[in-house]
Amino acid sequence: MNLEARVSPPPAARVAQASSGGQDAAAAPAAGRRPATANCAPLARLAAVQPRWVAVRSAAEALGLTERALLHAGPPYADPRQPAPPVLSSAVLCCLYEGWAGSEAEAEAMIADGRVRLLPAQSLGAVTPLAAVISPRTALVEVEDAASGRRAWSLLGSGAGPQIRFGSRDPAILERLRWRDEVLAPQLAGQLAAAPVDLLPLALAGLAGGDDLHGRTTAATAELRALLQPWPGQDSTVATAVDAMLESSPLFFLTLWMAACHLALGIAAEGADPASTLVVALAGNGSDCGIRLAGDPSRWWTVAALPPAGPRLNPALEAKAAPLLGDSGCIDAAGFGAQALAGADEVRSALAPWLPEHWCEQPPVQALAAHCGERGEGAGELRWTVLDAALIAAGPQPALATIAMVDAAGRAGLLGRGIAQAPATLFRRALAGLLHNALAGLERHDG
Repeated sequence: MNLEARVSPPPAARVAQASSGGQDAAAAPAAGRRPATANCAPLARLAAVQPRWVAVRSAAEALGLTERALLHAGPPYADPRQPAPPVLSSAVLCCLYEGWAGSEAEAEAMIADGRVRLLPAQSLGAVTPLAAVISPRTALVEVEDAASGRRAWSLLGSGAGPQIRFGSRDPAILERLRWRDEVLAPQLAGQLAAAPVDLLPLALAGLAGGDDLHGRTTAATAELRALLQPWPGQDSTVATAVDAMLESSPLFFLTLWMAACHLALGIAAEGADPASTLVVALAGNGSDCGIRLAGDPSRWWTVAALPPAGPRLNPALEAKAAPLLGDSGCIDAAGFGAQALAGADEVRSALAPWLPEHWCEQPPVQALAAHCGERGEGAGELRWTVLDAALIAAGPQPALATIAMVDAAGRAGLLGRGIAQAPATLFRRALAGLLHNALAGLERHDG
């Protein structure tokens, strides 16, 4: 994206390599007089994260989500009473599902006058895909870091077909939500109570099988399905239905990996040097594209979002793609998705006409290898390659995310696969903010 920069970029920085045997971090120009090690400690914390799927809980139980509150993806809306149309469609369905409204018109009125509140999911430690909205009854996957006990949440997938994340008003979605929360969630909760699922080995198997872990999670989901095979004593009808759902839902692993990446990046940002330029959130709400940096993780930096571009399911359908939607950019920020396309032949081939020139050269990341744990012969390491705002701002490559396209009008739902670009302008603004904070801190110290 050739948007005019409003803040001068910092000098080019080099990609850092870190491993258990040592660390070498890139310079953090945003801090001025700070040493060139601001990203070392966050990377070390990231390397120690051991995400595992431990539970399925309702949003009311897991997050304390209250009556008439809904969670959306991305940064906060300037006016939450006027969400992007796909999010509005999902919110309307959630109002009907929760029994807060008896019709679409009534639900729209409740959102428009603030009786139903829309809040960013990340403010409560959760992430949600595309236009999906989380309501109190929504079943969430709960992912825990085995090392620290910290947790994060995301939407529980519910199978192929109409989905709340696609931002349409298909009434079939309501029955799917009920099946997810009343049948699927209890079944999986029981299995997880007996045996939590380590996610790093599944992610590694996915990468080895051609997944990018964002646009494609087919191999990782197949590995997960093998772990969740029914055992004697289970309700055979339910167990068979759940297994069939997993078999037909190659993207089921997506929201688990979203929660894992959100958790890992959040842990990396805890207590980070204010000069740390690592990107710990990359998301869109259908109006704004936003990032958060480890050096100031509570603050969103935003610009107007642009739509992803890519191949369409129905090329004849004349529907505009919505501007960037979803929290799943955390996967790309953590080094997967668009950062893993070199090993994901099927995804790369599908998106090739829409990828920027020389997209794979000089990736704007900081890299380290995190041990994945034993999983038989050939088990290796999972490589986190975290987006670095300083490298993105300096160019030449933009920040990319592999993310689906949905109808901007909030009616047609899923349009196809896509690749999104976050403009360098956004990262320059965030770096300028870190610099301002650093200078203000120095002035307070000197004073």
